[in-house]
Amino acid sequence: MRRIQIQHLEGSVAQSFVERLLMFECTVCIDPSLIDSYSERYAAILATGLSSIDSSADADVNFSFFEEENIVKVESNGATSQIRLHDVLPTGLNKGLNHTFLEQLWNQKEASHQANGMYYWVSESDVVEAFVRIAFHSPVLPDIVDIAGRRGWSAQQTIDEFSMLWQRTQAGSTGTFTASLLDQPPSPKISIVPIQDVVEQERPPLGALHDALMQCDEQGWQPSSPLRTALMLYLAGRIND
Repeated sequence: MRRIQIQHLEGSVAQSFVERLLMFECTVCIDPSLIDSYSERYAAILATGLSSIDSSADADVNFSFFEEENIVKVESNGATSQIRLHDVLPTGLNKGLNHTFLEQLWNQKEASHQANGMYYWVSESDVVEAFVRIAFHSPVLPDIVDIAGRRGWSAQQTIDEFSMLWQRTQAGSTGTFTASLLDQPPSPKISIVPIQDVVEQERPPLGALHDALMQCDEQGWQPSSPLRTALMLYLAGRIND
């Protein structure tokens, strides 16, 4: 049975990782002080006997979350790699996972504002899915691996989408939902950019991640969560924190 150690479980990304791993045949190794609380939290899953939780540090692969800002350290096969997270939309707080624009977006949610820049958003669930594949297959990783979404969204597209979701959330919670709130595009407006204007180096390099995931299952890096869904989960997490 595959043994996977996870250190620093305080944030939503690490906790989502644990939940996903326990759906598979494996042993998740965590700090001894957390054994009782996690065994109780996931009692229904653990009762199936498919997976287990252990306090031993003896593991095939080790994931350490955010000892350095936006970095997940992976130790496997005697080698250590740093996975750098860019433009992740988390479902809750994560000490050490920081994004200036997201904080501005949240802090200015009640006001109309504009901003410049390009972001390559990726959902927490897609990031966790990549971690699971790496955990079970232990591909050969370079010293640095970057994770981000494959396509870019402008700051203004993101603001417009987030504002619409926030208005709907507020209307739903206060009972002031109107037909006008439903009069929105089905997804963020996508502008056509001439190919000569695309600056590829603005996006974090995804080649190392894609190659590593190809080693795992030949599927590569194919994040699947739409921006709207990821933003909704991010918004829900901020409201509940």
